[in-house]
Amino acid sequence: MFRLKIRLFIIPILVFLIITSCNRDEDIIPADDLTSGIPDIGNNADNIPQWIYDEMSFFYFWNTGLPGTDPTGDEDPKTYFNSLLNSTDKFSYISDDAEAIKEEMTGTIIAMGFSPTFGVFTNTNNLFAIVEYVYQGSPAEKAGLKRGDIILKINGAVLSENNYLDLTLQNGFSVTLGSFNGRSIVETNETISIDKGVIELDPVIHYEVKTVNNIKVGYLVFVDFLSGENDKWLKSLGNALSEMKAEGISQLILDLRYNPGGEVNVAEYLASALAPASVVNNRETLVSFEYNTDLQDFFTSRQGQDSPNLTSRFSQNENNLNLNEIIFLTTGNTASASELVINGLKPYMGVTMIGEPTFGKFFGSFVLYDENEPPEHNWAIAPIVLKYANANGVTDFVNGLTPDIFIEDDLLNAKSFGDETDPMLAVALSVIKGEIIDPSSSRIGVNKQYKSVYDLNKINKKNIFFK
Repeated sequence: MFRLKIRLFIIPILVFLIITSCNRDEDIIPADDLTSGIPDIGNNADNIPQWIYDEMSFFYFWNTGLPGTDPTGDEDPKTYFNSLLNSTDKFSYISDDAEAIKEEMTGTIIAMGFSPTFGVFTNTNNLFAIVEYVYQGSPAEKAGLKRGDIILKINGAVLSENNYLDLTLQNGFSVTLGSFNGRSIVETNETISIDKGVIELDPVIHYEVKTVNNIKVGYLVFVDFLSGENDKWLKSLGNALSEMKAEGISQLILDLRYNPGGEVNVAEYLASALAPASVVNNRETLVSFEYNTDLQDFFTSRQGQDSPNLTSRFSQNENNLNLNEIIFLTTGNTASASELVINGLKPYMGVTMIGEPTFGKFFGSFVLYDENEPPEHNWAIAPIVLKYANANGVTDFVNGLTPDIFIEDDLLNAKSFGDETDPMLAVALSVIKGEIIDPSSSRIGVNKQYKSVYDLNKINKKNIFFK
């Protein structure tokens, strides 16, 4: 038997982390019912390549491009899986540790608890890492690491494109910090030692209410669309929204700069908390999903055109803020379920994006693995199975969603979350004050003096998964 997780999610397994409330239960088809009628693919524990081929044949978005012959069974599973992928597919992946994936989805894992981004100055091969954020109570926080810290060395080794993956995938290490003098980064004498530990991945990193020209403005930093075990993190998000609602906010700045995506039910919940009440009450379409022909026909014939597996709708939310407009802070790490919320809200309210273009991820995956207890094998695959579009049909934004006001996120000069001298937050507050009358395609400035290096460990996170 296969295990089907319908999640629209970018798996948050950030390298240093090292991680990589209101459910729509009335709309989510129970797993047994959802898969009822789908041929029993089996687990093929003695022939993993065959299991891969069978799963891909039914679920993969580009299943018509698969080879017409079955594997022999002697193929290396990872090599074989990658050989089946469409040439445009950057997101499907395979893992030989299904248990680790399932644990990551609960939001309680063994990790260090901080998220890095990597950069390099022109004409140099040496990398540096900058801390985007640190989880409260994590080993990293207890060791003294904080947002904006610059890491030049790990265990005394200078970071480079050839070694940073290996260096950062250790169970523990010491980091050598640097400081930016306005032109270059210089090494300090400060080192911090960090070991992995059990951490709670509450994606609500920071929230507060500000008063701007007598307007109550909420500010929320949200880094992952993760519900957690027993909806722990969905409830945390609900608590933050509830507190801001109780304070009477009429404007919200939602900081998704470092949010690579997450579960579709969390995206639905958040969008339903933000949208105008009339949109929620009318259960308007948030996004619609398109599958391969076989799966599209299956959902249509089994559940009808209004199947929740074909159409995601706004739903009643006790924390609905009834906003008419909203401001999003974005970067190239804003992806997938984050983009779904932004794109899904645009037909119904005023949406202002400030920052950098988003990642450009409009596909989604199912996570498939052996559901036997105990499992007969520990392989898992997450093939692309769908793409989504908003109510106006907007999809295929391969270059990301374009900000209305362009300004780079310069972490070399990072400010604490909520600090009004943070350039992106400052611009958002200026919009609310009316100091920027027409934000359309404005370019405030380019401050970043380094080139971002894409973290290969984050590729698999750019996925949308359904729960």
